[in-house]
Amino acid sequence: MLISKYGNGSKELVSEFESRLGIELDEEYSSFLVKYNGGDTPNTHVGIRGCSTDLRYLYGINTEESIEDHLQIPVWENKQYLPIGTDFFGNYFVIGLSDDNKGKVFFCNHERGFAVKQISDSFKLFLSKCKSEEIHPGARETPEEREKDLIARGRAHVITDGLREIWKKEYEKYKDMVQEKVIL
Repeated sequence: MLISKYGNGSKELVSEFESRLGIELDEEYSSFLVKYNGGDTPNTHVGIRGCSTDLRYLYGINTEESIEDHLQIPVWENKQYLPIGTDFFGNYFVIGLSDDNKGKVFFCNHERGFAVKQISDSFKLFLSKCKSEEIHPGARETPEEREKDLIARGRAHVITDGLREIWKKEYEKYKDMVQEKVIL
């Protein structure tokens, strides 16, 4: 799996987070937070145990997509599950915290009352089932470069202000993004 990490975490950051929330994370997920502290996961598909969706983010601690920003979901209330990521439809990936589900990864469907379905016996296994493709080189081209290319290919008629705006947003998002393979 490829990730554009939010930055390095630290053992101290993770320990302080666990203390603040009154939880204890399993070793694999804790190691992930220390090494990557979550990140953007463009072009990443999850296909495991009947769950087929795209992974949008893996949350970090004190980051732009932070675990703590998502603690309003009902499955967090009894501290059995911690939200760790989301797909593009607003469904969550959560990790078990209690003795009987610790370290297991679940899919939490918001359209079904936040019902949880186990999809992996461990965080590491979950990561191995996430398949990523590198960001398409065109996403890193400026809108002007893309327009010039379409004109050169005789496709000027498809260029609209709406398309230019999409190109601009895509370029701003991906121009400096660095993807790396997640290794635990």
